[in-house]
Amino acid sequence: MKPDPFKVSMLVTNEVTFDSRVLREARTLSSLGFEVCILGMDRSGDSLPVEEVEGFRIFRCQEWRLVRWLRTRRGMSSNLLRKGLTALRYFLFSLRARGDVIHAHDLDTLPFGFLAARRCKAKLIYDSHEIYTEQWPSDRRSKSFSFVLRMMEHLESLLIRRADATLCVSPSIAAHLGARYRIPPPMVLRNCAEPNVDRPRPFHLRDLVHIQARDRIVVHTGSLVPFGRSLKELILAFRKLASNCHLVFLGEGSMKKELQELVREEGLEDRVHFLKPVPPQDLVGTIAEADLAAVIIRGGDCRSYLYSLPNKLFEAIAAGLPVVASGLPDIRDIVEAYEIGILCHPEDPQDIARAIEEALAPDRYPTLKANLERAQRELSWERESRKLSRLYQTLVIEPESSGPLS
Repeated sequence: MKPDPFKVSMLVTNEVTFDSRVLREARTLSSLGFEVCILGMDRSGDSLPVEEVEGFRIFRCQEWRLVRWLRTRRGMSSNLLRKGLTALRYFLFSLRARGDVIHAHDLDTLPFGFLAARRCKAKLIYDSHEIYTEQWPSDRRSKSFSFVLRMMEHLESLLIRRADATLCVSPSIAAHLGARYRIPPPMVLRNCAEPNVDRPRPFHLRDLVHIQARDRIVVHTGSLVPFGRSLKELILAFRKLASNCHLVFLGEGSMKKELQELVREEGLEDRVHFLKPVPPQDLVGTIAEADLAAVIIRGGDCRSYLYSLPNKLFEAIAAGLPVVASGLPDIRDIVEAYEIGILCHPEDPQDIARAIEEALAPDRYPTLKANLERAQRELSWERESRKLSRLYQTLVIEPESSGPLS
């Protein structure tokens, strides 16, 4: 008689649709025979409450109407009340979590994951996507918000020691969490992407923004938000670049209107283009039509960005694109080890322009492009996901059965 598959509940407080790490992990575990469900949160009201995706299921709870109304209000009291109600809403939803493993993504789900694991007598995995309490610049933290973050740090200290395993996205974050909480450094599971050469493209990038084949495209993927990214500086760099060099943003965010206004002021409307984000499964194939990827992260804003190893770096590698990147520790290590790009200062538009020109130079670009072949072989999700497979094998399968998972 065929045994029942092991069950995994993943907890995450976003819509899941554009969370490539969560989707990749779920896809990997599903391919191993696990029964996987993801409990997410629909903050926009536009997502399906239940969705079947490549062998696993996504369940989404909707925010309460009061929370959406509070989002339109200004003031610290409204903001704190909104966050508290959001946490309560997700806690009630997380009571649906069942399984042999509760996989909590980021600190905002860890308390609910801990309670679910205790309730189900399941293993608990804590998957830290960043240094959660240090995502915000100090000048954007009020006293009350700083107090909340300190309390969350104490909570993380308490619960990270009770997790059966902890994952994170970069070596620097692993070292930081290990030193801060006096635990063995967590396992590093990098956000490596997979090439999707066999998947048809939903559209052609050059056709959509009317860019000629002879023109060069620098692509930027990810949210358009005011901290951690040098979006204005990247746009201003194009004042100094040749007229056949274009910038394409694939993403949405609170800065979009401000950036569009800057583009108009600088007279760059014909060379800087804004497109909506592309689903993770289509992203690599879409950006492969570009020439260069911008991985411009401003590490001075907060420690979480300083130690980051962003998705966009691995997406560029999978797409075969050389990069122009900030010289932050973990980004620099990969760019220099594989010689796949040019480093620049993220707050200096002139230096960003210099790096783009150097990367696209006829005597440099072919070498950077050729070096990507080794990076693609060694920095693929197929290879990286073996760590996740071994972890689940050790944590769940081997203690329960001497045979393979069926």
